[in-house]
Order: sequence, then C-alpha cells, then structure tokens
Amino acid sequence: MMINTLVRNKVKDLSPYNPIQIESLIKLDANENNYTSTLLTQKIVKALTDVKINQYPDSNADGVKSLLAQRLKVSKDQIVVGCGSDQLIFMILSAFINEGDKMLTTTPTFSMYKISNKIVGGETIEVPLKEDFKLDYFQFMRAIKKVSPKVIFLSNPNNPTGGVIPREQIIKIVELSNAIVVVDEAYYEFYQESMMDLVNYYPNLIVLRTLSKAYGLAGARIGYAVASKEMSNILNKVKPPYNISSLDQVAARVCLENCQMVEGVIAEIIEEKNRLSQELTKLTSIRVYESYGNFILIKTINAKELYQFLLNEGVAVRYFGNGNEGLLTDCLRISIGNKIENRTLMKLINTFYSKEQQNPFFSLKVGGS
Repeated sequence: MMINTLVRNKVKDLSPYNPIQIESLIKLDANENNYTSTLLTQKIVKALTDVKINQYPDSNADGVKSLLAQRLKVSKDQIVVGCGSDQLIFMILSAFINEGDKMLTTTPTFSMYKISNKIVGGETIEVPLKEDFKLDYFQFMRAIKKVSPKVIFLSNPNNPTGGVIPREQIIKIVELSNAIVVVDEAYYEFYQESMMDLVNYYPNLIVLRTLSKAYGLAGARIGYAVASKEMSNILNKVKPPYNISSLDQVAARVCLENCQMVEGVIAEIIEEKNRLSQELTKLTSIRVYESYGNFILIKTINAKELYQFLLNEGVAVRYFGNGNEGLLTDCLRISIGNKIENRTLMKLINTFYSKEQQNPFFSLKVGGS
C-alpha cells in the first residue's frame, strides 16, 4: 500500500514545522527568556519531587487556572489551558473552520496560524503589512468586508516584527466583523497593553497568552486562552484530555506563585532591548524596527553574511532570507540575551561592519532607513 495515496490533500504539500537546531554558545534565535531565575528553577525542581507521575494529570489544569483567574481578574471558567499557544491556535481553528472557510491575518506574522488553518482545511487570506511593518488598517478592513472571514488572527505585539496594533483599531475589527477575533498576546508582558479587559464585552473575542516568553517556560509548553464562558465551553469541546502534563502544571504553578521574580526579569529585558536597539541604530548599514517584544528585528543588505559571521563566532540569530520571505527578506531577528551576551553580540556586529566598510563595494545605507 502507498501511504501517500491515503494522506489528506491539504497535508500532502505541507512541510513539517522543524525549527532549526543550531549548536551555539549564545542562542538568540527563538525569542526565549535568557534571564530565567536560578532560584525559580530550584523551586520548580523541588516541587516536582511531589508529582505522582504514575497518575494522569488534572485534565482541566484547575490549579493553573485558579492562579491565572486570580491574577487576570476573570472567572476560572473563562480560561482554557493548552500545550503552548500552538495547540490553542489549532483548537480554535478546529472548532470554527469548515472545509473552505476563510481565516484572515497579516503577513508577515506567526507562521502557525496559516499552517494550522491549512491542516483543518481552511483558506488563509493574508493582508501585507506596510513597509514599516505597521498594520494597513484600511486595507485590512476592506479584506474583512470582501472575504467575510470566519476567524481573524492578530499577533500583538507581532512576531517576528515586534510592531503593535493600536487598541482602537483592534476594537473596530472586533466590532465590525462577524468573525472570531483572536488577539495573540504572547509578548504582552513586554508591552503591557491588552484586550483582556474586553473579553466579557465581545463574545467573539479570544485573547491568547503564554508562559513561554516572560515566564521562561518555553520547555514546559503552557499557553492559555481567555474568552467568554460560552466561547471557552466551545474550545473545551475540542481540547484533548490530559493535554497538560503534571510536570508542566507544577512548573506553571510555581512561576505564577512567584510572579515578583518574573517582574524584575521583564524590566531588565526591556532595559537591555532599549540599550541594544540604540547601539544598533548607530550603524548606518542597519535599519532597526521598533519592537515591543523581547526581540529586535533589523534589516541590512548584508543580512546573510552577518548571520553566517555571527554563527561562525558562536552566536545564533534568526535569518529571513531564503528568497520567499517577502517583506522580511534581508532581515534578522535578534532575541534579547543577558548583558554579557548582548555585549558580545554588539562587539561582533561592530567588528563585522568595520571589516565590511573596508570593501569598496560596501553600501553604507539600507533602503528606507
């Protein structure tokens, strides 16, 4: 039997989502939190010793939801916990998208919206961001009117650009569309503006968050959705049982019980991001985009060469330049490291450009900067 003949057509031309694994001394390519508290890690390890690993986990993750409800000032019944935001994205699309239904989002943005939508059989409509990576609001509203999407995804702050959508524009999108509007706030803690307070006013609004970024739990896979009780009940219909392991639930509870440790880390990351951004802006060969995440997006005609130079020196950043990246062509996304990592990165970048400037064919300006 040829297995390929049995595969769904929507899946046949998909490529597996395989994040590039790079051996590097300094890892700044995945928007991870490089400031994870040693004390917090110790608390998690200690708490794990009490886990009854032979028993199934709490399928509803009630302990995690109770702590989140208290912190977010919402009902526990409004929260759905997922194995990272990825699973929640798939659950939302599984609940609402029929074959051929349309999902609307921007481009560039988080790739899992489009990948998950294709798997469930939906059609993805993408509205390009402007050259400065800001939302083309009027074009987006025209797309809503033209294609009548079933689901809309807005990443705010946006990954990988770091840009944000003004609150009033999101409200208009929620009010003037008949779609489920999902606002992905994975980087909320670095931005501090949210739509969370409106989930009880708009039944079609879902807010996604994660403990992977600010809380440093990328390896534990804890995401959560907050919406009306009616919406949460629908999502629970497609939630797999026991989707969050007991180990991950313990890690989440420890982090949420020790939020004060995380708040100091967030402030330090923002401070380092601003400092690194200022240093990068001094280089005329680089265009730096304003970012409200824990990363910075830059554009340079030497992106490929700079990426390889950094990699050879043991520093990994995210390179967009395989020829199919659209607006992201010649861009690098740099996650914010700790102070030593950032100083090392900046020293290497300065070294690279000082060498490049000795080349008579080196261009000093990046288009649009």
